[in-house]
Amino acid sequence: MKLIIHALLVWLVLVTLAASAMEDDMPYTDYATPGTIPPIEIWQGSIATSRVSITNHGNLCYDASLKFPDHQDLPPGITISPVESQILDVGETAWYQITIRASENASVGTYTIRIADNIANDPYTWQSVELSVMPQPLPPTPAPTARVTPIARSIPTRSTREEGAEACGTDVSIVVRVIVIAFVAAGIAVVLWRRR
Repeated sequence: MKLIIHALLVWLVLVTLAASAMEDDMPYTDYATPGTIPPIEIWQGSIATSRVSITNHGNLCYDASLKFPDHQDLPPGITISPVESQILDVGETAWYQITIRASENASVGTYTIRIADNIANDPYTWQSVELSVMPQPLPPTPAPTARVTPIARSIPTRSTREEGAEACGTDVSIVVRVIVIAFVAAGIAVVLWRRR
């Protein structure tokens, strides 16, 4: 019985080694592919994010991440932050958020950049995405403010009508005083004349 068990173990080891050697000799098939990436717009001096998916169409489990162009292959002033890898099971789709930064002097224009799945022993599948770098928006024009008339800090003056009324009142009072004085003087004169 021990002989049969030893023979089975040796056979199992030999089969595993043979399968591994065959797998190493076989050309790899591209099983993991990134999905379509929508166009990305970014302002100079800002940050933009987008989501990228990778789907596993094969029969192996992958440790999958994303591969980006080398720094010198990106538009001037553009950088892309790396993403963490995820375990991608058979038939599964994983989503990754990419972060793109544009410096304040990034070159304005529309560019095509490529993003690929980054999986060991699986050829890269590059997916093109359109990246538009736009100039910084102009600051908003401030709304015109209503003109405010300053408040006088001196003693308020009276209107012309009040001044006219005051002048007329002053003139009337002077006339009344003159008439009263004239009547009083006339009365005194009459009294004095009768006494004579």
